[in-house]
Amino acid sequence: MIYRFLLVFFVLLFARGINAQSESREIRGMTGGEKNSGDCGFIADKPNHILQLPQKVYSLSITVEAEGGKPSLLVIGPTDKERFCVLGDTTLGRKPEIKGVWLPGRYLIYVGEMEGNRYPFTLRINQ
Repeated sequence: MIYRFLLVFFVLLFARGINAQSESREIRGMTGGEKNSGDCGFIADKPNHILQLPQKVYSLSITVEAEGGKPSLLVIGPTDKERFCVLGDTTLGRKPEIKGVWLPGRYLIYVGEMEGNRYPFTLRINQ
């Protein structure tokens, strides 16, 4: 019986591919910057993080926790024409978060601030 369980476990593990290896990252910094992104507030000139995915990932989430203000999460990728913006509000307990299936490619991740203020943040990427 235990052998059947192990066989099923390993088949499922390898069938999931990249998701079988759970990965988590934390990046710290300051929200915002000098550049007005328009709909996603003020961002830095350079991304806060660059995420490179060599293959399709079936479950990945990116979350921002800021110590104040109205943080935003701007993700550009996997092409320059694809852009996702999620807004948050610390006074209402809303954290910007994007989750789902991600195609292979390069993603530029910016942690913005809607009102141009600067607050410490933690960016969490869970796979």
